[in-house]
Amino acid sequence: MMKEIFDICRFKALAWKYYRENMKTILIFLGVMVVVTFMVVCKFNPFRMEYTSLYTESNYLDRYYGMFAKIFWGLLGFFLLFAASYSFADFMSGKKSFGALLLPASSFEKLLLAILNSTVVVFLLHVAVFYSVAHVACSYKYTGFKEADKIAVAESWSGFSYPVLTPGAEIVHPKVGNVFSVVDRVSESSAYTREVEDGTGVRKERTVYFTPFVVWNLLIMYWLYFVFVFMWGSITFRKRSALLTILVHGLFFLFLGWLVYRVGTVFWITPREEAMLYGLYFYNTGEPVPLSASWLLLLYIVPLTYVGIIWKKLKNKQV
Repeated sequence: MMKEIFDICRFKALAWKYYRENMKTILIFLGVMVVVTFMVVCKFNPFRMEYTSLYTESNYLDRYYGMFAKIFWGLLGFFLLFAASYSFADFMSGKKSFGALLLPASSFEKLLLAILNSTVVVFLLHVAVFYSVAHVACSYKYTGFKEADKIAVAESWSGFSYPVLTPGAEIVHPKVGNVFSVVDRVSESSAYTREVEDGTGVRKERTVYFTPFVVWNLLIMYWLYFVFVFMWGSITFRKRSALLTILVHGLFFLFLGWLVYRVGTVFWITPREEAMLYGLYFYNTGEPVPLSASWLLLLYIVPLTYVGIIWKKLKNKQV
């Protein structure tokens, strides 16, 4: 007997049908990812080589490690926004909505497929595309050299001069590195000092920082929140869902900031700058609050609430 909410065979058939019918769109999206990633990694000029004089090889490599990590996470957010904004396009389309709603699958299975497409599938594609494209860019675009006298200047057919390497020049090409090591760097940079009382009653300064476990959970929570917000917009607005989602949430956070400011001015005994809620909303104006496991679980309620709202909206569309 087929289960009403989730059946693995039915879900496989739904996924196979989706990928078979949308293969052309997926290939176009993959091509866009390759082109956009290549242009950004090459600083929008893939035909101009960059030669850098090395102070030390480690500093040269660290410089590009940081650059590639920023590009990776920035592009991931862009592609996630794009995918999430079109996750329910078939259900909101006048021509395709009837067929999408009548598919013999539960609303949970349709929601799960949309979530996997907007998170896991886009993430895996982005990792494969980014490392492949960045490796190609590193092999020819960026070059570090140790001896300035080994660099000559040549003239192009258009009259522009550009540097070229002469035989015997010792060069170094950068590497992409581990873009996920940014979590450890954030963990180290989040250290701060606070006074604690030991067993003898003496107050001492202690360095406190967010562990990689906490940073990873915060990163996943923000990632899920970002995706689910635009999935909510995809199933709420028929047109311009991304723009309307940004507008609605931007106005909401402006109102929330004004409300926190006014409530803090009227009711808090302590100054606004020392209040926890003010410090949580206005970045770096209050003392950081250590996050325990219970706090992390509480933060996951926000993206899960969006999932519940999306599921409810999808079920109502099938009535």
